[in-house]
Amino acid sequence: MTIETKDTVRWRATGPYLTIFTSKAGLFGETRHFLQTYGQTGNLANTRQLLIDGGLPQRSRVTRVKIMEMIIVRLVRWHPPAWVLSDLVDFANDEQNGSLQAALILHVARQDTLLYDIIQQVIVPRWKKGDLSFGTSAAQSFLNEKQSSHPEIEKWSASTRERLSQHLLSTLRDYGLVTGKLTKKIVEPVVPEAVVRHLIRLLQEEGIPDAELAQHPDWKLWLWEEGRAQAAIKSLAMSNTYHE
Repeated sequence: MTIETKDTVRWRATGPYLTIFTSKAGLFGETRHFLQTYGQTGNLANTRQLLIDGGLPQRSRVTRVKIMEMIIVRLVRWHPPAWVLSDLVDFANDEQNGSLQAALILHVARQDTLLYDIIQQVIVPRWKKGDLSFGTSAAQSFLNEKQSSHPEIEKWSASTRERLSQHLLSTLRDYGLVTGKLTKKIVEPVVPEAVVRHLIRLLQEEGIPDAELAQHPDWKLWLWEEGRAQAAIKSLAMSNTYHE
């Protein structure tokens, strides 16, 4: 199973906020199906076509195309090394321990600056203060506060902002960072050891020095503080399982 690309790996998104979540939310089930199908075909183009041609349950072909476009943006557009998709396929095939949810928090946030900033600047501070409430009003307030530094927000209609806030909230719930249907609250996601190893390798191959791994803000996507990250890194180093 390989992914061939001549393009440079772009480890994380930068730049303006995008409205990629206005049409679809987390797409957790569809993403799992995409990864499992890719694990069987070993070819991204074939996988995409199979799912568009009816491999996804949605009746409309137009909808299936949009779903595939969204998944490609989140997981493939950045030209990941082969081992990344290989790990994600393994996580998708393990349906018992939350591996895929924890991994998608990382990957989707790293490829969407808006989601990354909402987690880092809204979810994490609330978690630290013990304020576990989180709803669309919090997302809307964040967008209002960011208009000066992100002028693209001013171009979004009120309905776009509302839909975006709702779908961001659904995505956080799909990925295990928020729970509840009517009343939403922040929860610490389940993070299996294999996904911890995955993040360590991501950061190492991105060029983060080993001495600075535990300080990286990506750990906070799981609500982890530096001390906890350091303990996990040390434990895996002692057992020599960074890249199992």
